[in-house]
Amino acid sequence: MSRTRLNLMLAVLAMVVVAVGGFFLAVQPQLTQTAAAREQLQTVEQTNATSRTELARLREQAAQLPAMREELSALDASVPDRADLPAFIDQLNGVAAATGMTVSSFTASDATAYAPVAAAPAGDTTATSEPSSTATPAPSASPTAPELVTNPAITAQNLSIVPVTVAVDGTFDQALAFVKGVQSGQRLFLITTITSSEQSGDDGATTTSSTWTFGGSVYVLDRSTDASAGSAGTSSEPSSAATSSTATAG
Repeated sequence: MSRTRLNLMLAVLAMVVVAVGGFFLAVQPQLTQTAAAREQLQTVEQTNATSRTELARLREQAAQLPAMREELSALDASVPDRADLPAFIDQLNGVAAATGMTVSSFTASDATAYAPVAAAPAGDTTATSEPSSTATPAPSASPTAPELVTNPAITAQNLSIVPVTVAVDGTFDQALAFVKGVQSGQRLFLITTITSSEQSGDDGATTTSSTWTFGGSVYVLDRSTDASAGSAGTSSEPSSAATSSTATAG
């Protein structure tokens, strides 16, 4: 092998070594940094997309905030944090006046603590051991009780029930309108009993007007117990008791 050819081979080999060394010393670190930067860019883009979604959700909730506050205010008025029976009597008088009736009496008893209703146990279904010679009739469909709904935040410590009775004078149609007005009123009034008695005129003749007596309950929710939840020594007495009273509203 001639010296010139040997020098040429050494020069080519040196060029290859330089190229490979340059790749590992200069190009490879740049490629690694580029890949890392691309990965960081993707992570930032994903974070930004998540933040934009969360921001849009917060903006939507902020737009609904006035309606939610209005709904909360209506719920607070429906079940207030104190008995406030005079305001409830004013509500009854307003409904009575709107329906052409007259509130003749109003009675409120002492408040009692709320007692959660337990679900009724399922009935036992035991088959008879004796065979029957006659065909068993197909069982008729029976209505099913609605599902019991409870809220663990409502307890005997924060919810009180105030039994009330209101008597109004008027016709049957007026009584229906009165019940509808009371049920859609500001204060929640759960009617559980209804009785009526006919009225008689001065001459003893029966009139179209009757006295309608509605018995039920209004509710008081002590919201201060939410802030003091978990504190020791909570009392099982009703949160806000209404003194037994009888009032005649005109």
